[in-house]
Amino acid sequence: MKRILCFLTAALMLTAAASLPAHAAYNEYVDREIELHADCVYLAGADNGEVLYEKNAGKQTHPASLTKLATAIVVLDHCENLNEPVTVSESCITELSYTGSSLGGLKAGETLSVYDLLCCLLLQSANEAATALADYITDGDRPQFVRMMNETAQALGCTDTNFVNPHGLDDDDQYTTARDTATLLLHAMGYPAFAEISAMTSYKLPATNLQKERTIINTNHMLKKNYTDYYSPFINGGKTGTTSIAGHCVAVTASKGGYNYVCVVLNAIMEDMDNDGVDENGAFIDAKALLNWAFDNLELKQICDPDQIVAQVPVEFGSGRDTVGLSPAEAIYSLVPKGVGEGSLLIEPLADSLPKSVKAPVKKGDAVAAARVLYAQEEIHRINLVAAADVKLSVFAVVGSTARKLLSSWIFRLCAIVAICALIVLFRRARKRAAARKNAAGYRVLNYDDFMKLK
Repeated sequence: MKRILCFLTAALMLTAAASLPAHAAYNEYVDREIELHADCVYLAGADNGEVLYEKNAGKQTHPASLTKLATAIVVLDHCENLNEPVTVSESCITELSYTGSSLGGLKAGETLSVYDLLCCLLLQSANEAATALADYITDGDRPQFVRMMNETAQALGCTDTNFVNPHGLDDDDQYTTARDTATLLLHAMGYPAFAEISAMTSYKLPATNLQKERTIINTNHMLKKNYTDYYSPFINGGKTGTTSIAGHCVAVTASKGGYNYVCVVLNAIMEDMDNDGVDENGAFIDAKALLNWAFDNLELKQICDPDQIVAQVPVEFGSGRDTVGLSPAEAIYSLVPKGVGEGSLLIEPLADSLPKSVKAPVKKGDAVAAARVLYAQEEIHRINLVAAADVKLSVFAVVGSTARKLLSSWIFRLCAIVAICALIVLFRRARKRAAARKNAAGYRVLNYDDFMKLK
């Protein structure tokens, strides 16, 4: 039942993610109001899948420890019981020596539950927890685990993502995008265990066979009140990542007042942004600013009324009417600036989709064209336009149109000329034959006796 709930939740969130349009609705406004410190940024509404802001969202870049989103998904997909014990092998630790890895202090031979290792993975970003979990799921077949990570990413539609390890150490062949990372995070948040763990600020790791009970701390400072520059009370959870090449990264979901968002910031800088003598993490700063902007400025409103006629198209062979109105296919709701009225929105049919005419019969609801919804001349949504009424076929109109086309065709004209010429020829021949018969009727044929009598 737990896995079914997990699947259904993830499916609902992925449905929204799959429908994300290719454009961002409010790039111009965000760029004007917020100074960002990252190379790749992505902000979308998790409720209806609208992309609100993006900057290089499709650019392939190093994922750092955001890789662990895929690692956790594979583990949660293939482990029914999160209380199962896992023993950390020596190789899981030694392979990370001298790599500058983020480590959780686990020891060779130490036994922890899958759940506890997931906490080390997602809170501490412990690389040895990633290798231990990968080896546990595949009985030490690391390449198989990486294949499973890539298969998961591909199945979710992350076509610009590739993994070569489960922890996120930089590799030229390991890359992702901000957009793909948002998809992975939304899917991961569908697992109750992931959502629970990633929302923790800390976790008491139970005593093991080799170590006492200890507390591990979440690297996501957006969850911590004492980090005032970064803290947001609306964060649900997520994951951080940092390497010298990937820069500072964070992927989070946030909720407030019934609105839910996903925000991903990759390759951000670390510098003193407020001149207080302390360097700030640009990933946290950007994510907080973007989410606050969305919560403060946007609301969900109906932007398309299916009863509204937005265009007219000529109808051929229509009975009683020669045009049909076009209206939005359905009521569409979109995230728009607060206070926006209908007069601020414009529905503009796309010229390349609008036919010169349609032929009767036309049925109400038939798809005819597409349109874009504009706010302040910036596209915020695309919609389908359908026929707003039925238009019956007129037989007389069909016959009349066919006759007109026939009369105007060059073939008909050529045939008419040939027929007229033929009639003239026949008429002349008939006249000649008639004249010949008349002339023949004006003479008497006499025999010899009659001729002699006349003489």
